[in-house]
Amino acid sequence: MPPESTSRRPLLKAMAGGVVAIGAVGAVVRVTSGSNDSPGGPGGRLELSSQDESGVDALDLRLGDDLLPQVSGGRFRSAQLPTTTHSMVAFTWTGTAEPRIQIKSRRDGTWGTWQTAGILHDLPDPGSGEGGDVIGTDLLWIGDSDGIQIHVAGGRPSDLTLVLLHPARERGDGLLGAEASGRTTSPQARATPTVPRPTIVSRRSWGADESLRDGSPRYNETIKQVHVHHTVSTNTYAKEDVAGLIRGMYRYHTHNLGWSDLGYNFLVDRFGRTWEGRAGGAARAVRGAHTLGFNDTSTGVSVIGNFELVKPGRPIIDAIAAIAAWKLDLYGRKADGFVRVTSEGSDKYSASRVVKLPAIDGHRDTNDTACPGQNLYDVLPMIRRRTQAVIDRYRNAAEPIAVTRRASLSGTPAIGQTMRVDPGSYTPSDATRTYAWARDEVVIQGATGSSYVCSAADVGTVLSAGLQLTSPGREPVTQVLPASGPVTAPATVTVRTRGGRKGYATIYVQVSPPEGSSARATGKIRVQVNNRTKVVPLADGAGVARFGRGRGFKPGRYNVTVIYPGNGIILGSRAETTITIPPR
Repeated sequence: MPPESTSRRPLLKAMAGGVVAIGAVGAVVRVTSGSNDSPGGPGGRLELSSQDESGVDALDLRLGDDLLPQVSGGRFRSAQLPTTTHSMVAFTWTGTAEPRIQIKSRRDGTWGTWQTAGILHDLPDPGSGEGGDVIGTDLLWIGDSDGIQIHVAGGRPSDLTLVLLHPARERGDGLLGAEASGRTTSPQARATPTVPRPTIVSRRSWGADESLRDGSPRYNETIKQVHVHHTVSTNTYAKEDVAGLIRGMYRYHTHNLGWSDLGYNFLVDRFGRTWEGRAGGAARAVRGAHTLGFNDTSTGVSVIGNFELVKPGRPIIDAIAAIAAWKLDLYGRKADGFVRVTSEGSDKYSASRVVKLPAIDGHRDTNDTACPGQNLYDVLPMIRRRTQAVIDRYRNAAEPIAVTRRASLSGTPAIGQTMRVDPGSYTPSDATRTYAWARDEVVIQGATGSSYVCSAADVGTVLSAGLQLTSPGREPVTQVLPASGPVTAPATVTVRTRGGRKGYATIYVQVSPPEGSSARATGKIRVQVNNRTKVVPLADGAGVARFGRGRGFKPGRYNVTVIYPGNGIILGSRAETTITIPPR
């Protein structure tokens, strides 16, 4: 299959209003105004901005003599440069140079120690149409920082570019779940059961901006290997950081390195969650850009962290074994043996050389790199054994659980209402049922029954129920049952009135959802005083209608009616009261 060409993305245009272009076209920096307009000066700072729909604030800045001056020989060092908040740092350039780059970051007002930004070795294959001549460093996750200092040894490439990224946290990032699936079969139907698909957080769930992708996915004919990597980033990230970290990585791979998509097929975090990386279908043989020379018969799994520094925990090991067992079993492979593969050209094996490698290997087995870190590399034999044990358990299993009538979800998704799961019919009929409930794909802790009462915390979210059927010696089956729409709630309409001596009438309205709900009443309200009507917008659930300007009411008492039509989540409601206009 001939490689697909990757078109060059258009260069970013400098935005009007306070944007200063430094260096070559496309290196854009926003500098906040102050007493000194120089980036890093006492009155200015490097400012990230939103450049697309990815939800990642970014700054791509060419580093010349003005920001990274030479201090001696082949060494260059910047001043301590203030910035707006950033949490990820990388560098790119072209050519064959291999500068040694270090950074120092300021967090919570304190400058940290020097940290190395090593050259990225997780790469697409030659001739794949991805990347071109752009070289980059590992993308470092440093946490929220507002200052950076840069040191370069070994020469400064003429187009050395600083990349600062800050993916904003989005609702639900902290406890993202996934669309758990049931039984997954290989492209060729087999009589024996197959390893079930593990829980995978989808691209849609972690917020992939599909417009960043360039071109359609490419597919391999088969999968022979699983290559294990690490991202060389921090090991102290929180659960709520992971989705944003992946969004930043995705932006770096596509926008800065010129790859067609995120390089890895899957990512695993330190909490044992598995995330879908490159698009094209998790169950398919999508060709990645992770192992130079060996992407054509493999899938790539990268663990988020630096495993030169720490040992992988049990959740990481289990997650790698689960995804490796599923992918290798789809193509009838063994996990604890060796395979012969042909290199497409790497810095360790020349093109067309046939190499004998483990079915599950570390990146260092194919390229001159320390990846996936010594501590993770040391546990690969354990991962191979555990993966093969999973494969053997399902290949030797009895008949799988057969679902004769699918489970179903009933009930109205509204606060105070009960949702119930009908488990359907299945064989064997004594299979164990396990239930779970989630709101917007985030698992609700403690909700493990066949029924669930919608609460204020659910308002505005979409509930789903999960049912897993298990039986000794059989493959489990999982069914996910989403509700028909978001959970709704009634509104409380509160009205206050004030009558003025000039015949003015002011109506203050507050539309409130149930206490404990994060949903807000939006839209407009209809306010009627006697036979006069006004429609006014709500802001944070509040609206004010004013009557009598130009034609005041006569003294007396008038009926007031307020109607809120609802917004699809907060239901419509109305309130009635009176207003008294005093004598003039």
